Amino acid sequence: MSKILLIAWHEFKRHVLRRRFIGILLMPLIILAIATVIGFISVSAASRFERGAIGYVDPDGTLPQATNPPDAAFTFTRFDDEASARAALERGEITAYLVLAPDFLRSGNVRLIYWEDEPSSDELGQAFERYRNTHLLAGQPPLIAQRVREGSNFSFKTLDHAGTIRDDDIPAFVLPLAFTMLFITAAFGSSQYFMQAVLDEKENRTMEVVITSVTPTQLMAGKVFGLSAVGLLQMAIWSVAAFVALSVLQPRLPILENVSLEPGFIALALVLFTLYYVMLGAFLAAVGSMVVDAKQGQNYASPIMLIAMIPLFFLVVILFDPNGAFAVILSLIPFTSPLTLLMRYGMVSVPAWQIALALALLAAGAAGAIWLAGRIFRIGMLRFDKGVKWSELAASIRF
Repeated sequence: MSKILLIAWHEFKRHVLRRRFIGILLMPLIILAIATVIGFISVSAASRFERGAIGYVDPDGTLPQATNPPDAAFTFTRFDDEASARAALERGEITAYLVLAPDFLRSGNVRLIYWEDEPSSDELGQAFERYRNTHLLAGQPPLIAQRVREGSNFSFKTLDHAGTIRDDDIPAFVLPLAFTMLFITAAFGSSQYFMQAVLDEKENRTMEVVITSVTPTQLMAGKVFGLSAVGLLQMAIWSVAAFVALSVLQPRLPILENVSLEPGFIALALVLFTLYYVMLGAFLAAVGSMVVDAKQGQNYASPIMLIAMIPLFFLVVILFDPNGAFAVILSLIPFTSPLTLLMRYGMVSVPAWQIALALALLAAGAAGAIWLAGRIFRIGMLRFDKGVKWSELAASIRF
């Protein structure tokens, strides 16, 4: 065990301190920082109109000047005609003005006139409706007037197969999906490490010395554990940066108000992705043992990556039937279980037995992948000029 840990630590240090790893690590952080700055700028630009003064022209006298609520996003001022409203707009006294149609009560038609920058139409429309209702409902009982102004608050729920009622909202699904995409990016971005780690030692002939001190299985296990730690570190840093950006933007963007991650989701994701990284790394390291160069290795690695992305190809199927037979089957296959389980977890209550079975199969897959990588490495480690044939691979697995 000490030899495996020693090899793992060596591989971890060797790759973490490389400029290539630092560049891969920083690039998404830079993109995230730029996106955060753009978000701030967009919010600041929109906020200029969120507390603006808006004029309105009411030819039919439908809405005489009413009192603006103290916490209103917009304050409305009535003008006798459009010429005076336009003059106020040109002087900067208002940011825009509305012109109500003469038959406003029947048609509801309103024209919005603004300077160069367009106010947020949704926010302005909602604010004007509240202002309009304040006047039109002035003679109604307070509770009726309040309910008409505030409208109804809908809460959408899903009744799953287990009889559990869960939230059925977009944020509950979007964040797990975003977290899953983050993992895919990290996994595929660091996949080259596994193959290249074996190819480098084959090319510089250090393999001849290394195998005199450790067994092929120990060497492969150490490399897989060390390089998996590199990939997990990369994903951890990206995740922390994403959560920081989310916490900064959440109070400022209404669409992010209900976005959150349950502790159970985080714990499940950590276990799933750790086992998946180990399994994926073992297979890719085995590919490095079979081939003689990185170009040939890509031909073998591409199908592995393609299989891992199957849940994304069938995202719509999983989205509309997360507890269906197809989604359950994908949840139990080691190569597709992490992505499928986490996407389902954000939408429905996944039965505990499915989670337990998926973890057991994934752990068995990781252990089997390390064993298989050791067997393949045993016959391919000293082949510097030609790769391992499929017939030789089958023979090594049998014996």
